[in-house]
Amino acid sequence: MELLPLNTLGARETAPGVIEFGVYFPWVSADDGNQLFVKIIHEHDQFLQNIPPRRFELNDTIDPTYGDYWSGQVDLGAIPAGNPGSAWGSPGRYVYRFALERPGTTGELDWVIDPYAREFGIGNLSAITVGYQPHVWSAGEQQWRVPALEDLIVYELMISEFGGNIDGTIDHLDYLADVGVNCIEIMPVSNVALEIDWGFLPIGYFGVDERFASARTSSAWWRRPTSGASR
Repeated sequence: MELLPLNTLGARETAPGVIEFGVYFPWVSADDGNQLFVKIIHEHDQFLQNIPPRRFELNDTIDPTYGDYWSGQVDLGAIPAGNPGSAWGSPGRYVYRFALERPGTTGELDWVIDPYAREFGIGNLSAITVGYQPHVWSAGEQQWRVPALEDLIVYELMISEFGGNIDGTIDHLDYLADVGVNCIEIMPVSNVALEIDWGFLPIGYFGVDERFASARTSSAWWRRPTSGASR
């Protein structure tokens, strides 16, 4: 078994405003007449009836290990917004899904979220934040080491019950450090199938669920100074 090449999967901003999409759909082949599209819209336009999502066809190639690999590029800045007042092309979060079509069928044969998405939006949609600046680790963070096993005081933390979301959890970190906790075991935070779920029925493994945070807010988890609790 080989590790998945995550640098080619999911939605990635490879240049300012340019998004690369890649997903494996083994045995879903263009040779059989299948067509795969990505439907994408800025989250500010998501619930405006006069602004539909934009649709882009992906290309099918064969990966020697995993089979059919569908991929494509969307240059947001090169595509006119189309509708007055649309946020298309501006920085921020875009939500998307894949739509499978086949000649001879009416409309979409199926639609799926991106199993390799790093973010998720409302309504079980995948998401990507355009213009996101990743966290830059400080010298102190890079030198941090896990305490010795015999010194560990572990707190098992369920974000939904402890703080409601990441911001609420951050507000209580100093309390945990004050009572002697120096290690936090975070329970599942990935995208889940049910609205009320402890995280044990995931449908996305690579990003924090929309209930807890997005890329715009989750970086604050690491930037907030604390008096000792480890994460």
